Amino acid sequence: MSQPSSDTPKQPESGSLLVGGAEDEVIRGHKYDGIREYDNPMPGWWVWLFVATVVFAVIYYVGITFFDFVDTYEDDLAEAQLELAEIREAYAASGPAFETDSRALMRYASDADMAAAGVEVYMASCASCHGNEAQGLIGPNLTDDYWIHGSSNEAIWEMLAVGVPAQGMPPWEAVLSPQERAELLAYIRSVDDTNPAGAKEPQGDLDPYEGG
Repeated sequence: MSQPSSDTPKQPESGSLLVGGAEDEVIRGHKYDGIREYDNPMPGWWVWLFVATVVFAVIYYVGITFFDFVDTYEDDLAEAQLELAEIREAYAASGPAFETDSRALMRYASDADMAAAGVEVYMASCASCHGNEAQGLIGPNLTDDYWIHGSSNEAIWEMLAVGVPAQGMPPWEAVLSPQERAELLAYIRSVDDTNPAGAKEPQGDLDPYEGG
């Protein structure tokens, strides 16, 4: 009967350990589907990183819940809004104010270049409610002579600023610059009486724009 080759690795007895290819690699005394498992420690950097995340989580929770030395989302938002207001005030103080009197609004309303620029603003901010051709969808038709809140330039300018939240129109003053709102006004004037296909039925009072 042949003797086993001396090169054949000796199998460990149950519960025993066998040193692997390196001194720090120890094979457990069992197999999984013929695969021997090495019992190596986790890298030190990984262990310390895990410990640091656990410690940070505890400090963060205590700080935001009990001691207020970690800012909440509301705190960060308030600080960001304050910073934005300061930037706007500084910008307004450093440059000329955007004119919004009746004469300026009339000038914007008849400016073809501003109307062309207003197309992009309208598509991004208004088309989802008023339609791609201002024919009206959720919001009213902007091309006819019927207006809910008045047809004057001043009335439209005011609506673009404060909106009608109760009827689903948000205030745009904090989102759109005065220049962008002036471009929107010019665009709305440019589509007056264009009679697009599928226009929504009239809403509000008959109030034709007279150019004032």
